[in-house]
Amino acid sequence: MRAATISCDVLVVGGGAAGVAAAVAAGRAGAQVVLLERYGFLGGLATAAQVGTICGLYLRDTAHPKATPVAGGFIMEFAGRLERAAGASRIRLDNGLWVLPYPPPVFASLADALVSESEKVSVMLHTTVAEAQAEGPRLVEVRALAWNEPVVLCPGAVVDCSGEATAAALAGAGVENGAGDQAPSLVFVMENVDPGLAERGLLEVRRELRQAVEKGSLPALCERLALVPGTGADGHLALKINLAQASSDLPLWQQMTAWERQARALVDELQRFLIANTACCRNARLSSVAPQLGIRSGRRIRGRATLADRDVLDARKSAQGVARGCWPMERWGNAPRPEMTFFNEGDYYEIPLDCLRPVELDNVLVAGRCLSAAAGAMTSARVIGTALATGWAAGTAAAFQALGRPLDDAVATLRQQMN
Repeated sequence: MRAATISCDVLVVGGGAAGVAAAVAAGRAGAQVVLLERYGFLGGLATAAQVGTICGLYLRDTAHPKATPVAGGFIMEFAGRLERAAGASRIRLDNGLWVLPYPPPVFASLADALVSESEKVSVMLHTTVAEAQAEGPRLVEVRALAWNEPVVLCPGAVVDCSGEATAAALAGAGVENGAGDQAPSLVFVMENVDPGLAERGLLEVRRELRQAVEKGSLPALCERLALVPGTGADGHLALKINLAQASSDLPLWQQMTAWERQARALVDELQRFLIANTACCRNARLSSVAPQLGIRSGRRIRGRATLADRDVLDARKSAQGVARGCWPMERWGNAPRPEMTFFNEGDYYEIPLDCLRPVELDNVLVAGRCLSAAAGAMTSARVIGTALATGWAAGTAAAFQALGRPLDDAVATLRQQMN
């Protein structure tokens, strides 16, 4: 079968939060953009994994009744439109952390609307990257399957928002595998649940699970059940089950398959147990299960700069900073709860542009959890709010590159937009 050839100024790989932001940014900067997405809908893990809350939009604050945005520009435009479309409002959790809850279908609809508003952006769904070819320091060709038909894409610049640095790695960029850094999770929704259960913090559910695990009637992993914030008041309760960390003995594709199958088996066992053994779920039923695991850490580039743990914890700023992060380090390991490491309230760190640029490739940028970061720093920078910010930065810089404008001008533009 002969492959169709498509040329563009900027190719964005991955239509999650970072990819949507990158495509919109590049289009608004005047570039002709092609956005590739492997699913039949946009949103990435925000929709496919039904994450349900956006973290990293607002500064941590235990005192004031209103949330303070970490930055201006696109991320606040996105948040405002999502709030209006979903009829949702930001909520404050423990330790002063603010999140924005959302229904995953509304997130997907907003992503569609944003890319559709730009005449510069073309979207290719059901499209998977298979090869990437570089000539010297430039990525010149990407081969993909679009609904099982081969296509060849010839971009001026590439933004890799795949979550696994797929295009960058295939083109020869140095990468490191962070799949074992954090445990993944699977979200599922139950309906007709006692509306007060979320307010009680799953208290009686946790008690029943502990007893069942101690008796050996449920696997120990079932104690890693957590609540998705902002759900439950209407009897629809979103929960997530956290799995064990990756095994170093398995290749990643095999680990992913094992995780997916294990998680769905656990959800089936859990929902049956809850209905049979807890009064709050006696009339409940399983409503939905996320199509994909929520992967918190994967493959990431070795960049021209690396976001260090101290950069996050000391809330360091940079003259080359193009995105802001404000979420604490949140490491999900093999304990039922995450390990949280905070920095000062009301503060943020900045991510330099060179954290989005692989060493080996001049016309490639990355965003989302592909960026160059130490393992601890990534536990903060991976969240959706920060992914929107790095996506916007990478898309803007890629457009400037493709259109022959200096990257220093892109940095200046981005810093002005953040303020």
